[in-house]
Amino acid sequence: MKSINTYFAGALLLAGMVLSACSDDFLDKETLSELTTENFWETEDDASMGLTACYSGLQSKYLYDGGPWHCGFFNMDCMTDNGGHFNWSGWMCGYDIANGIHTPSSWLISSFWAESYEVVKRCNLLLDNIENIEMDSVTKETYKAEATVIRALMYLNLTMTYQDVPYITKPQYSISDADVEKSNRADIIEAEMVNLIAASAVLTQDVSLGRISKGAAWSLIARMALYNEDWSTAITYYREVMTLGYSLEPSYATLFTEDGESSSEIILSVRFEGPGLDEGSHYSNHWNAPLESMNGSLDLAKAYYATDGNLFDQSSVCHPGIDSLGDGIPDSSRYLNRDPRLKVTLFVPGMKWGSNPTAFYGGSSPSLSTVYIYKYFNPLRTADPEYGESGQDFIVIRYAEVLLSLAEALIMEGNYDYTEVVGLVDLVRDRVSMPLVGAVEGKNKTLSSEELLAVVKHERRVETAFEGLRLFDLYRWRELEDAVNTINTEGTPADETGTYFNYEHRNYRGEKEYVWPIPQGEIDTNSKLVQSTLWE
Repeated sequence: MKSINTYFAGALLLAGMVLSACSDDFLDKETLSELTTENFWETEDDASMGLTACYSGLQSKYLYDGGPWHCGFFNMDCMTDNGGHFNWSGWMCGYDIANGIHTPSSWLISSFWAESYEVVKRCNLLLDNIENIEMDSVTKETYKAEATVIRALMYLNLTMTYQDVPYITKPQYSISDADVEKSNRADIIEAEMVNLIAASAVLTQDVSLGRISKGAAWSLIARMALYNEDWSTAITYYREVMTLGYSLEPSYATLFTEDGESSSEIILSVRFEGPGLDEGSHYSNHWNAPLESMNGSLDLAKAYYATDGNLFDQSSVCHPGIDSLGDGIPDSSRYLNRDPRLKVTLFVPGMKWGSNPTAFYGGSSPSLSTVYIYKYFNPLRTADPEYGESGQDFIVIRYAEVLLSLAEALIMEGNYDYTEVVGLVDLVRDRVSMPLVGAVEGKNKTLSSEELLAVVKHERRVETAFEGLRLFDLYRWRELEDAVNTINTEGTPADETGTYFNYEHRNYRGEKEYVWPIPQGEIDTNSKLVQSTLWE
């Protein structure tokens, strides 16, 4: 485990930069393994490699990559009502957080902290050292702005999990720098908002794939504001993003493939290249079949409406199916005539895997929920036997999130234009040819703010499942207990279900479930760091 106390050594040795670069023209750099502090931070190429290290830190399997045995943002939906490690629970990374039995010594509690601060360290090194390099001034300011945005993303994620954390904005070059006390979450957010706004003024939209743009900076400002209930700021910057020319990808399914990586909908993604380049992603690996180590929930599957816009069990075009399965074949009829996003996001009974002509119902390792995750998985791309990686990017921010987040912020601020809010949701629905709000929920009535917010929340869930947003949404909406109860109810049906729905029980221990504990290793090695009150 890396602790903050080891970072001063990393600053001296530039160990954090001795990693493979992220992909494409900007990110293809020579190895840094022969570099030392005596010959680094001297040229523009050094600065470029330093920035590359900031980007490559995002590829961590505990951040924007992942995998069956790790837990990045893609996997974090398995800690929500969207899914779980139902088949492999008990040893999968993050399972204890999902089940409400985690401690300050838990695997993901330590790894997420360490990998986030690793990226912070790299950004701080660049920001501190680039000033001494003689290079083009515009390029220098752009590099600084990019590192500032990446660091702000890390602090947003850290404050959404641990809340009050050490706020480190300078390299730790000596042991005396290593002990750092916590800063208040609100103070960190306030400072990072100022930094982001300044960075956004430098950045442009004319960037290569994977680079931080003005739109990415503005979107992050807005997300940070939304997550911290600064509705007016969120509205301002989301509206600014809408002026930059982004648009919804016509094909929802294409977004989550390598063919969709240059879509005009994608505002920020973490780039990967592979296999065989040591720069590939692992979170969507599979071995010729749906991955039973990660399961979608039946509750999420039910959340996707029928094609007439009604709940699937209240629709005339959809068969409701049954949950009680015995040891028989899971019911596939319920998945006909449904929102197209269902079968992009989830692999459900009756679907076919790749070129296999046989409908799939579970095979030798059936998902205990009857549902697998399908988003980002390519059935025709089996995990490379030698490298186990692919070139599939991971989307951090896309335009559909912007539209739905703006709708939410408008409702929460109050005094909104009803037509504008409904129109934002309708844009997202229309992309997949689902009925508009006025044809279903708002038919013959004007929805109240509470009803309209419920529409937005539902749309956000089905639109962005397994994109790393659901856990933080449950945290900020204070709906985690409901999500826990949903999974427990699904995992303990009244009727006999044979091999299915035998989930481990999830616990809800109150307010502490909304705050991750400070890793015990950090408490043990940092004399100024104290545990969160809820975890003392």
